[in-house]
Amino acid sequence: MLRRMFCPQSLVVLVVGSLALLQAAREPELPVVVDVCGEAPRAASDPRLAGLWQRFETLHEGDPMRFYFFHPDGFGIYRYGKVGLTNTHSFDFEGSQGALGLRFRKSGAEHTVAYRFETDGEREWLVLRGDPREATAEVRYFRAGNARAHCFEGALLPADLRGSGAAMRTPAGPGPQTGALGGRLWGDEQRFATGGSGFSIYQLQVQALDGRGVGWHHRGDYDEWTTESLVFRQQGERLGLQFPLRHESQATTISLEAGADQVRVLTLAEDPRDFWRPHAYRDLGPGFTDCAEGQWR
Repeated sequence: MLRRMFCPQSLVVLVVGSLALLQAAREPELPVVVDVCGEAPRAASDPRLAGLWQRFETLHEGDPMRFYFFHPDGFGIYRYGKVGLTNTHSFDFEGSQGALGLRFRKSGAEHTVAYRFETDGEREWLVLRGDPREATAEVRYFRAGNARAHCFEGALLPADLRGSGAAMRTPAGPGPQTGALGGRLWGDEQRFATGGSGFSIYQLQVQALDGRGVGWHHRGDYDEWTTESLVFRQQGERLGLQFPLRHESQATTISLEAGADQVRVLTLAEDPRDFWRPHAYRDLGPGFTDCAEGQWR
């Protein structure tokens, strides 16, 4: 979704979501951001690994969630937590002949895991022996039944949000801005003096006629980030935010102005995800909830 600065060849994948879209209030959470800038070509991995493998059924907000997602190009994510509040770790992998090598990008920790596939007539299972994220000897994950389940995660490529994606942002006219906030990604990216970058993003879905909508807040860096579902209601210059799993509600005054580059900037006077201080977010473009086949190419 966001590209690492000074890395024009970066491939970034933003996985937003909790396997939601089962209910309107549980649509995809956000983000997964995976940066493969400058990676060398990888050896071919077992193509059967590709896709989304879940440990638990997820139906309701608050249900436990743990899954691995393996991209055919050799990178993926591990997400854990509950539907509505999750943590995500990105990794690189190679898998063949029953041996799966994982390297988690944030920590650099490397693991070798034995894997096999099983079927029970209804589902295909990926069985991991030595799963670094679980305490038991073997862990079973079932393949998500919908072949496009990764799209429900909100997978986006850089073209959607950066570079040519800049043209999709809504240019701001002169003076104060008006209009609904839904259907957009509002983000703030900071480059750290110690290296790397971090982000805070509000992903807001299209609002109903009464100004109500659902969304997600994503915060972290390009290797680990958290995603939290929310419900919001906009009434003019007032924005109400509810975070269901934390049982938290907040109302704040907002302003929508043109930035220095004429891209809209949304400012929350009391941002509940920045300890109630003012925080400005740029309009990063439309918020997508599904993806086309070509996005994985």
